[in-house]
Amino acid sequence: MSKQQNIAITEALLIKYLAGEASPEEAITIDEWVEQTPDNNRLLQQYLQVWSHAGKEGAYNAPDLQRELKRLNISASLPAEDHKTPVLRALFIRRAVAAAFILVLGAALLVFLHPWKTTKTPPMLALTSPHDILRDTLPDHSRVTLAPGGRLEHPAVFDGPDRTVQLQGEAFFSINPDASKPFIVRTGTADIKVIGTAFNVKTSNDSVTIAVDNGAVLFFDNHDSVIVKGGMQSVYRVDTHRFSVTKMESSNDYAYATKTFHFEATRLESVVSALEKAYNVKIVLENKRLADCTITTSFTDMPIQYVMEVISASLSLQYRITGSTIYVQGNECN
Repeated sequence: MSKQQNIAITEALLIKYLAGEASPEEAITIDEWVEQTPDNNRLLQQYLQVWSHAGKEGAYNAPDLQRELKRLNISASLPAEDHKTPVLRALFIRRAVAAAFILVLGAALLVFLHPWKTTKTPPMLALTSPHDILRDTLPDHSRVTLAPGGRLEHPAVFDGPDRTVQLQGEAFFSINPDASKPFIVRTGTADIKVIGTAFNVKTSNDSVTIAVDNGAVLFFDNHDSVIVKGGMQSVYRVDTHRFSVTKMESSNDYAYATKTFHFEATRLESVVSALEKAYNVKIVLENKRLADCTITTSFTDMPIQYVMEVISASLSLQYRITGSTIYVQGNECN
């Protein structure tokens, strides 16, 4: 018996899946269900569109699709797989989306027609890290680590329908789960929306890059969106408005936040780059040919002196520390 026969595909389960909160068994069940028919895939995309735009415009709650389906006398459970009823399934999709659109439009009109009913905006706070790595806790107990040169703006209290922050530069987020208040990172071009997960965001003038450590995030702009799961990364190009999703090459890129390094036959040049970013030091290879040496090792929350001792012993090198600069010398690697 397949997993799909044991787990019912419901609206609640689809929302958990899109938010990255589904269990591995539930996620596999939905993946199998989506692959069975184009109709199933289209239905999932409809939920994705509603979820991706919820909370982006106006101070109103997203439409209650479950309630609308009941009001329209449509079964609260999603249609079971039945090749004899494609017309009914298509009708289900059209009516559900139409109901959601009407609710969103109505809520937007209420906001427009009653401008005097304004909510008090909580004061905004700014975190900056001009030169050093900054670690802080947000009002919802989520944790953020700002890379040097980063800036994060957030309200003093998350008392709205979501938890929205504004990021410039690079930061690693570990989000405290709250299904009733999505966490949204705005970058000025493409935005990130999560329920609870850990991920890194790096912004520049021409791109936004996210790397997901665990869970899943919704990466979107005004035209398109992608879901990025743990172990994957996505790059958004500002000039083309295109998203690309690939397997994450290395978690060392955000080791400045986690202090966890995994080097597998990694060139010393790349090791040096990751250590410089994480420990805010300058490492000078006095023999330039040392850059091609490779090393396989791992570190978790170790001081830089310990890390350098291990690297030096493994590659038969010597090092010395002068202020915030580390000088490495030795012969070419075998």
